[in-house]
This record gives sequence, structure tokens and C-alpha cells, in this order.
Amino acid sequence: MDPTMIALLVGMVILFFWMSYSGRKARERLNQEREEIIVVGKDIMTTAGFYGKIVDIDGDAVTLLSPAGDETVWDRRAISRAAELPLAESEEVDSEDDEAEADVEAESAAPDEDRPKPSSPFSSDR
Repeated sequence: MDPTMIALLVGMVILFFWMSYSGRKARERLNQEREEIIVVGKDIMTTAGFYGKIVDIDGDAVTLLSPAGDETVWDRRAISRAAELPLAESEEVDSEDDEAEADVEAESAAPDEDRPKPSSPFSSDR
């Protein structure tokens, strides 16, 4: 056999073992991080994008409290990461609501004669 071919085969075998080892280490690290965040009272996000607070842990079943107050049971492996509920600041929401209400009130205060009449295909104006 050609020495170049032997060197390529040895290199491929070494690369295979190195990739296998590094992938296993990465998975172990991710699993360890996930286990550290699964504690009662922690705010988390699941792999499905559900935000909740851990209220009970029973083996592989984790009970989450939703922002609406409902409790749901999830598999431990569905917990993705620690995360706070992504809500807007209450002051910004209040000011936007006030502006929207003002726009609606201004539209409703406009006289009816300035508004175009909607046409209906069933009207007898034809």
C-alpha cells in the first residue's frame, strides 16, 4: 500500500475519534447546563417557545405556571433555557393605548356627511 494512502486513513480515523469525543463533550455540557436551570421558582422557556415558571418537579415531569396562571406539565427535556417573559414596558404600552384611543375618538367625532358611504353589491342605488 502507498504510504500516502496509509497517512490519509490514519488521519481520517483520528478525525473521526476527535469529532466523536468533542460532540459527546458538547452534549454533556448542554445537558449539565439544562439540569442546573431546572429548579423550582425559575423562569424558563421550552423548546416550543412556551414561557413559564417552574412550580413542581416530579422525576422527568416538570410543572410550569403560565403567565395566565394555568399549570401545564412538560417533559424535562423540553426545557430549553432560562428566560424572562418578554413583555414590553408598561409605560410604553399605556402611552400607545392612549394614542390609539384618541385616534378612535377623533374618528368617531367626525361628522357623518364627510365620510364616504360604503357601497354594497346588494343596494338598490343602481
